[in-house]
Order: sequence, then structure tokens, then C-alpha cells
Amino acid sequence: MQSSSTANIVDDKKVLRKKVVAELKKLTAAQMHSESSQIADHILKADFYQRCKRIGVYIHCAPLREVDTSKLVTAVTEADKRCYIPVVQDREANMRLIHLDTLEDLKPAPPFNILEPPPTYADGRPREDVLEMDAPLDLLLMPGLAFDSQGRRCGRGGGYYDKFLARCQQRAQQHGWDPPLLVALAFRAQMVGAVPMCPYDRSVDIIVTADGMLSCSTRSQQLQLC
Repeated sequence: MQSSSTANIVDDKKVLRKKVVAELKKLTAAQMHSESSQIADHILKADFYQRCKRIGVYIHCAPLREVDTSKLVTAVTEADKRCYIPVVQDREANMRLIHLDTLEDLKPAPPFNILEPPPTYADGRPREDVLEMDAPLDLLLMPGLAFDSQGRRCGRGGGYYDKFLARCQQRAQQHGWDPPLLVALAFRAQMVGAVPMCPYDRSVDIIVTADGMLSCSTRSQQLQLC
């Protein structure tokens, strides 16, 4: 049973989501294309991106008006890096990040026709899974609905990233690895004064908007962002 304080936070999140969704609907296609391109350029020029070898990046969902990651996915797959794409497993907030070796393998998946890699490579082998591989994920480029300058993140309510990040953190601790650097991509309209947070919510290290990079954690403050 939720405590009264947690219930209030959940209600506050619902109000915030409704407000930000309304703001996103005001964005034109040209605005979203321009901001997405600038965001991608900031990331690709960043020192932390250049150093990372294993990178998770979401495939954007156009109906949800997420920052377009097409340029980023292409860049990671064509560079000397390994690219991992989120794949939803079920309605219990479980998702995997699996290896994408070529853009040609991406196929639309229901219900939103978001592109995903199939579970196996062309030769039938299971694709490498971030939660099963023998090396850490260095960087995770994340979506979200609302963010504030402290790195607090409000998702869309599914809990997929919260659950995945908890498992990823646990695995990193077990192996003595650093957890992945968490970098959120956001349109200007997604930045708000303050995001209400439940105990299980995770903040991000860096937020990237068209205006540049915002350092949100002690870890990110120690990095050279560009």
C-alpha cells in the first residue's frame, strides 16, 4: 500500500505529465527535427561519447514526440563501438538492451511500430544482452517526459527504465564495474522547474538539449563534457 506522501507524488507526476504532453504537442515537425539534430551533434562531439565503447541508445517513437535518435544510432553502429537497443519484453516493465550490428536488422514492432532488432543474429545466435555480457555498458542515452536542472527525470509511467537500471546497477556492483553514465535527451519543452520523485526513481547524470549539456551529478562534473 502506498504511503500518503508517495501517493501525492504519484498524483503530482500525473499532473506534470499532462502539462508536458500538452507542450510537446505544440512543437512543429521542423522544431523537433532541428532540436533533435542539435542534440545529436552535442553528444557526438562530447569527450565522454568518444571514450565510450558500449553504448545503449533508444529508438525514438514518433507518436510520443521523443527526441529523434536516428543520427545517433547510425553513428554508433558505424563507429568502433557496440550499440545496444532497448526491447520491451512484457507488460511487467521488463525490457532488455540487445546488440545491434547493422541498421538493416531493425524491424517495426507493435504497438507503436518502433524499430527493434530481432532476438537473434542472421546466423541464428542469440543477440548479446547487456545484462548477460562480460563487460559493462559504458553509456546509456535515455528518453523521458520531463526533466529538471538537478537531473530528476519523470518517465511516462511504465517503469521500464527504472527496473532496468536497478538490475544494471546490481550487475555492475557484482562485477566491480562503474554503472553506465546516464544521459537524457530532451526538447526544451521537456525542461521544467522541478520533477517530483518517488524513492525508486533514478536521476540522470547529464541532460542534453539543443542548448547544450547540463551536468547533473558529481560524476558528470568530473567529466569533460565537450
